[in-house]
Amino acid sequence: MTKTEKILSYHGIRPTQMRLEIYKFLKRKQSAVSFSDLKKAFVQKSETNKTANRTTFYRNLKIFEDKGLIHQINDGVGVAKYAISDENAKDKYGIDLHMHFHCTNCRKTICLPNKISKESLPNDYEINNVNLVLKGVCEKCRQKY
Repeated sequence: MTKTEKILSYHGIRPTQMRLEIYKFLKRKQSAVSFSDLKKAFVQKSETNKTANRTTFYRNLKIFEDKGLIHQINDGVGVAKYAISDENAKDKYGIDLHMHFHCTNCRKTICLPNKISKESLPNDYEINNVNLVLKGVCEKCRQKY
């Protein structure tokens, strides 16, 4: 059993070929990926891949998200993006409180490593989802100026 198969199995996900490929693709990415970018990468990879349809991608992304393997980011550009969740960043309730950075120049969105302290949030509130996005210009784009 490969490392990726073990990860999926550990999270209660049957490791089909498509799920393995989607997970490995997302794991390799340094920035969050939109649905259309993911679909485009698989279509370019194999024009004959009949299983790579829209429903298959959405279903697998939803499974990964429900099981906590990935998280969805709304960076304000009107398109949801997906990134691998950091297992070590989750608190005891399974919530990954971290920020994202969206470059307004190259339009890439990345997960930032620093966590937000849960103690800074009101006690009487229950958190179901977190979407914190900082916007500006990334290091690569700043170097071009």
